[in-house]
Amino acid sequence: MTNIEYSEAAVEVLDILNHTEKEAIRKIPESFMKFLVEISNKSYQTKFNHEYPIDGFNLRAETRELLGFIYITWWCNDSERIKYKNLIHDAEISKQKIEDKFNVNDIFKNREEKQHRQAIQDISENCKSITVYKKENLLKRIINKILNFF
Repeated sequence: MTNIEYSEAAVEVLDILNHTEKEAIRKIPESFMKFLVEISNKSYQTKFNHEYPIDGFNLRAETRELLGFIYITWWCNDSERIKYKNLIHDAEISKQKIEDKFNVNDIFKNREEKQHRQAIQDISENCKSITVYKKENLLKRIINKILNFF
């Protein structure tokens, strides 16, 4: 499924690059352009209206990734490249923090710990509530039976 998405994204990137200035296209190595052509889906057609700016296009996430890679690798200057790499690094760190916070394995671990703590509390409460049972003597039992008849 990912291969299909990237093959269609390659078609969209090639379509956008066909409507980009030739000077900017020359900065991209031929090997990468050949790679895009090789992985592109031959039956997929884009429906972009190039009279409008690229912001108006409904681009796939994979297309945006490829265009971002092209921009950071070949089109932007060194200060922009450092800025974008820092942004990407910060995004990866925040994503990792979220993944660590909501780790699926830890969710079940926490549940087991809560159940274990609850079981210990129940046992300790039961131990506190133990009552001493004294057996009534024979005379009191007989009197209680007689009183129950009335």
